[in-house]
Amino acid sequence: MNIFVTNRLTSNQYHEAMELTEQCAKADGTHGVSFLEQELNEIEEFPCFYMMYDGSRLVSYLSVFIPDESQCEIYGGTLPEERGKGYFKRLLSEALGHIREYGIEKKLVVTEPGCKDMEEYLIKINSKLEDTDYLMAYDKSAKPKPQNSLKMTHHKDNNTEYYETYKDGQKVGSCKVEFTRTQAVIYDFMVEESERGKGYGTETLLLILNNILENDADKILLHVNGANTVAHVMYSHHGFVEEQKIDYWRLP
Repeated sequence: MNIFVTNRLTSNQYHEAMELTEQCAKADGTHGVSFLEQELNEIEEFPCFYMMYDGSRLVSYLSVFIPDESQCEIYGGTLPEERGKGYFKRLLSEALGHIREYGIEKKLVVTEPGCKDMEEYLIKINSKLEDTDYLMAYDKSAKPKPQNSLKMTHHKDNNTEYYETYKDGQKVGSCKVEFTRTQAVIYDFMVEESERGKGYGTETLLLILNNILENDADKILLHVNGANTVAHVMYSHHGFVEEQKIDYWRLP
């Protein structure tokens, strides 16, 4: 077995990882959550992809998403017929060495309900289920209709757009949007605490959706915490539908 480590996948490697993810999803009855877009990482040079080959055949891979320098999310999978041989464990050990070198403290492994082999392994090494999120996708037929009651500003830095909304000069909302090859991902959506309950969250969302749609993203996604029922209801009422449920396991 050979392990290949890199911070940027070739086109062939990207498609190999996608194919492996799809095989795992089919076997587990899941959607196939993955991270393969290195441009989203806060630390650009971090070696975020770990590929294990048996000859020329990819049998297992692990990837590391770094939203900020204090934490990371770990994704990965092993071909169903190759599980139980310690492949993911070897890749995780390799990745954790680099994670420690960069001083990243919070380490979360991302799974979907149905990934029983992974869940059993994480429990075995004393990981704890810390959080559950829902991945939601926007139904473009909803066609956002903002009232234009807020002023919106935004600027772009590489693949990230930063949005802020204002009412009479007072900031009321903000969020970030990451653009990848085919999709836009909304995150860090926030309404100022003193301005909540006034409809500004809905208006901010609709203004941002309008702007994203002008960029012709094939898909618009966001994550919402399972405990945040208010946000979940708002997104549902304005065109977002649940695509998958995602669990976050805290490594010891």
